[in-house]
This record gives sequence, structure tokens and C-alpha cells, in this order.
Amino acid sequence: MFNPHEIKQYVDALYETIYIVGITGIFVLVFGLMIGFLLYITQNPYMIKQTKSIKVFHRIIASINDVARSIPFIILLIMLIPVTRFLVGTMLGPKAALPALIISATPFFARVVHMALFEVSNDTIEAARSMGASFKHLVYVIFKEALPSLVSGYTLTLVTLIGFMSAAAVIGAGGLAFLAYEYGKFGNNYALMYLSIFTILALVFIIQILGDKISRKLDHK
Repeated sequence: MFNPHEIKQYVDALYETIYIVGITGIFVLVFGLMIGFLLYITQNPYMIKQTKSIKVFHRIIASINDVARSIPFIILLIMLIPVTRFLVGTMLGPKAALPALIISATPFFARVVHMALFEVSNDTIEAARSMGASFKHLVYVIFKEALPSLVSGYTLTLVTLIGFMSAAAVIGAGGLAFLAYEYGKFGNNYALMYLSIFTILALVFIIQILGDKISRKLDHK
């Protein structure tokens, strides 16, 4: 059904998709955890004293995060054209999609982290403090308790990333979504188009199933 050239196109597109999701996922995980934790401790009186400066700092960070989260991805993609060209030298290909994907998905995951950490009971924090836990150990306890929710939130973020990639396909970002878009737009090979779409769906299901399984395994409640 597929000639060697089409098979190579499909394999290359699959690799680009995994590359984009993998690299973006790492950056989103690191930055999202940092921002989400910062939002959490600057709002929780059980972690640090809520002085006026802390409250102002929290409001600034939260506002920036919410504004970035509310910008539609395709608009953000266009807004970042100068930045993307400066960083990677082009607006085409997998690398060109990375800045917009990272900036778009990080605020989303940061808010997920913020909410997941707040699900941890303050009684747990008080109990750890009463046993003389240091701030470092306290953070460890909080993240351990919130881990199932964090895994579920990160799974949702990765699935959302694949959706963002589909939007990035219209500007030539590469990957399976771009392959499906090109063949669907020009009608050259509907078989390859549907194969690309079904592979994207399969990736979504795999990520969702693995994420749910890990989350359930970590949840000891």
C-alpha cells in the first residue's frame, strides 16, 4: 500500500512527534513544577509567613501565569515568530515548534501543580512540622502526597501537547499532524493521512493509559 518513500515519511514524522513531545515534556515538567510550587508556597500560610510582599509577589506570578495560559496556542505561535527565529533560526520544522509549545503548556501544568499541592491536607503539614521536619523534608512529604494528582495532571498536559502540535502543523512544524495535514489538504494519499491520524490517537491512548495506571499505583488512599 505504501512505497518506500511514504514509509520513510511516516517514520520520520513519527520520530519528529516523539521528539517534540519528549523535549517539550521535559521542559514543561521542570518549569511547571517550579512555577506551581512557587504559587503554592506563596499562598499557603502553613509553608511561609504571608507577608504583604509575599502576597504581592504571588499575585504577580499568578497573573502572569494565568495570562500566558489563556492565550490561544495558534495566537501565541504567531506572537513568538521573532523569538523562534532568533532561537532556532527558522519557523519550520520540529525545533521551531518547541518555544511556543513550552511557553503554552508550562502555565497549564503549573496551575495543575498548584492545585495538586493544595489537595494535600494541612494536617499532614502540621504533623510533619510537629515531628521536627525541615523545610526540605516538608517539601518532600507534600510532593509525595500529591504525586498521584501530579502524575494525572502531567498525563493530561502531554495529551494537550499533542493537540497543540496539531495546530502547529499548519505552519510546517513537522510530525504526524503535519503529515496528515499535508496529505489531507492536497488529497495526495488519504491512506497515509488516516494512518498518521490513527497513530496520533494511539499515542494519546498510550500516554493516557500509562499515566492512569501509574497514578493509580501511586495512590495509596
